[in-house]
Amino acid sequence: MRVIRFLIPTLQFFYFRGLAGKRVFATLIAALVLSGATLNPARDLNSSLEDELESRARTSAPLGLSRTRSDFTRAIDMLAEAAAGNKHLADYYESVTKRVNGTSAYGKSYSGIAVSRRARKTNPSRIDPPPARFIAASDAGRDVTPDSLYAYENGAITPQSSDSVAASEDLVYSQSADEPQRRASFTVGDMAFPINPAIEHWMNYYGATPVGRRTMTIGITRSAAYIEMAREEFRHAGVPEDLVWLALVESVWNPRAVSPAAAGGIWQFIPKTATDYGLTVQADNDERADPLKQTKVAAAYLRDLHTIFGDWALAMAAYNSGEPRVMSAIVKNGGADFWDLYNKQLLPKETCNYVPKILAAIKIASQADQYGLPQSQAEPSAGG
Repeated sequence: MRVIRFLIPTLQFFYFRGLAGKRVFATLIAALVLSGATLNPARDLNSSLEDELESRARTSAPLGLSRTRSDFTRAIDMLAEAAAGNKHLADYYESVTKRVNGTSAYGKSYSGIAVSRRARKTNPSRIDPPPARFIAASDAGRDVTPDSLYAYENGAITPQSSDSVAASEDLVYSQSADEPQRRASFTVGDMAFPINPAIEHWMNYYGATPVGRRTMTIGITRSAAYIEMAREEFRHAGVPEDLVWLALVESVWNPRAVSPAAAGGIWQFIPKTATDYGLTVQADNDERADPLKQTKVAAAYLRDLHTIFGDWALAMAAYNSGEPRVMSAIVKNGGADFWDLYNKQLLPKETCNYVPKILAAIKIASQADQYGLPQSQAEPSAGG
């Protein structure tokens, strides 16, 4: 074990506990492969954006994994074994170990997703929320906003029912009854990616089909109660703010949603994942129903998934189907490209659709006015 730790100092030691026989041998071979590997100094066109993300991550949130989790261990063990006989996987394994150990946040986005960071003012209410009078939620609009959301100055809205909002051109919020209403801003635009037929298919669904348009309309309406809080928590954790639209695909922003698999809340955590991240899941006390607590967990979990996989598309896929299943597909493919896994059908159909659905929702939300949906204002300017 000491030899392994010496050869791979960047990997947290707990991932090797319990390995025996050929697994230890495979890991040792992988280490020897890595020790002689020469990394290509030329990065792709996204490198400057990824470097910016890494720099931001170092100042906004700790690097490395936030916790030990059995599925994390299984996924990395799986890659360690496969890396012994595959140079591409060996290179990928090296980058994984650096991120897991907290020496790097850099990941090469084979999926084509680039992330840029905008300078934005920090919401002072995160620390010491000022007293404010909020508009009461209407029974026809949404559930009453939990007290925990009142710390966010844009957390209360003037609600509209899902039936009436389709006829409205703008969705508005107001901090207090005395303030003039202002338009809500639903997207920041910190993720850029090329449109392919898979994403285009779901853009057409959300923008042009009756069911899809209604889903998007309801999602935008509900999101107004939580969007600023979610953005800030994602930003604080070093996660792209655009990924808040994962909530549309998971629950249509419904904090009381429960799936047949017992997943609950806006971010649809199953009990095991919720408890792994410190939430209480009991019949009389299910913290998944608290939007703020669950959003903090969603941000931390997505950050951990990106730490392992180094790519936001793969992180989304793992959010849906689990880290071991995605890592198994990467091993079978011999490379960490979500669109390869998609084209080769190495992931479940639901997961293959899940990622382009989220990317399509991001695009539609950012251009809602062009689709005749409840529209948002222009993207906030730098520092705004």
